[in-house]
Amino acid sequence: MQVPTKNTIIKNALFGVVLALLLLPWLEQNERIFEPKALGGAQPSSENIKFSMSHWRTAKFQEGQEKYISDHFGLRPFMVRFYNEVFDRLFGEYQANGVIVGKDGYLFEEGYLLAASGQDYIGLDSINELVQSLALVQRDLKQSGKELLVCIAPGKGSYFPEKMPDEYRYHGSTGINYPDFIRMLNAEKIPLFDVQDWFLKMKATAPYPLYPKTGIHWSSYGEYLVADSLIRNLAQLTNKDFPKMVLKKIEKSNTPRDRDDDIELGMNLLRNLPDFEMAYPQFEIKPLPKGKKAPKVLVIGDSFYYGMYNWGMMQHVFEGGEFWYYNHERLVPGKASSYLKDVKDYKALVKEFDVVVLLLTEANLPRFGFGMMPTYLKD
Repeated sequence: MQVPTKNTIIKNALFGVVLALLLLPWLEQNERIFEPKALGGAQPSSENIKFSMSHWRTAKFQEGQEKYISDHFGLRPFMVRFYNEVFDRLFGEYQANGVIVGKDGYLFEEGYLLAASGQDYIGLDSINELVQSLALVQRDLKQSGKELLVCIAPGKGSYFPEKMPDEYRYHGSTGINYPDFIRMLNAEKIPLFDVQDWFLKMKATAPYPLYPKTGIHWSSYGEYLVADSLIRNLAQLTNKDFPKMVLKKIEKSNTPRDRDDDIELGMNLLRNLPDFEMAYPQFEIKPLPKGKKAPKVLVIGDSFYYGMYNWGMMQHVFEGGEFWYYNHERLVPGKASSYLKDVKDYKALVKEFDVVVLLLTEANLPRFGFGMMPTYLKD
C-alpha cells in the first residue's frame, strides 16, 4: 500500500477544511451549533414558501426559497457583521444607511446634520403655512374643551455641533427650520415644550449625559427628564392631575442599554464602538387616588416617543391614550396595530382625547404634523 505523500495529505486536509466551511452554514441553519448575536435594525421578513405543484409551475416556490434561504441562511448575522467590519476597516465606509461619523467617533444620522446646518430648510412661507394650519386645529380643539401641546425633541446635530463633520457645519447661507418654527409657534400662542432649548441650556451642568455617543435619540436619562416634565406640562395645561414619576435610584453603566446605542446596533459590526458612561433612572409610577381619572392623551409623533411608549407610559400615566406613529400607524397598548388611513372620521377620533401632543424631533420639522392638520381640517 502506497503511503500518501506530504503534499497529498496537505491537499486532502485543505479540501476537508474548505468542504467543512461550505457545509457550516447548512449545519448551522439546521442544527443551530452556534448562537450568533442577532442583527440590529430592520431585518428581512421573506416568507418560507411551501412546496406545491402550483407554486412549482409558477416558479413561486423556487423564487421564494431562493429569497428565504438568502435571508435566513446559517451564520448570516456573523457574515453580515464580518462584511460590514471589512468595509469599515479597509475603506472607512459604514454600510448602515444614512450613518455619518463625526469627530471623536460620535455617530449621527444625516438628517440631523442637515437640520442643524440648514440644508433641509423649507422657507418662511412653508413654515408659516404649517403653523397657521396647526393654529386652526388648536382653536377648534379649544372650542371643544380640548388642549394641544407641541413638543420639540432635540436633534443630535444641534446638541453636538462641535462633533459634526466640518462639511455639515452651518455657514449662514440659509435659514434654519427650528428657530423659525419656535418663533411662529410662540407668535400664535400655541403651547410649546421646547426640549431642544432646555437640553442645550443644561448641557454643561447636567449630572449625566442627555445624549449618547453612538445613539440618535435622547439618552435614557434624558428621556426620563422629558417624560417627567411632559407630565408636569400637561397637568399645568389642563389643570388636571396625572400620575407622577417617582425616582428610586440611578444606575450607571459603561455598557449602553435600551436605545442608547441604537445607531451602532443598526451598523452591525463585529467590534463594539467606544462609549462613555451612561445613567439609567429606576422609577415607579405613583397612580392617582382610586376613582380619579387623568385626561386622555393622544401623542402624534416620531420615534422619540417610542421609548416612553415601550416602558408603558400609555398604560401607567396616559391611561386610555394612544400613540399615532408618524400619524400613520395607530398604536394602542394591548391591541394589534392598525392604520389611520382606514379611519373614516379622523377629526371625531382626535376629539375623543382630552389632550393632543404633537411630538417630533428637529430633523422632522420639514414634515411638521405628519399630515395631521390637513387631514383634521378637511373633515
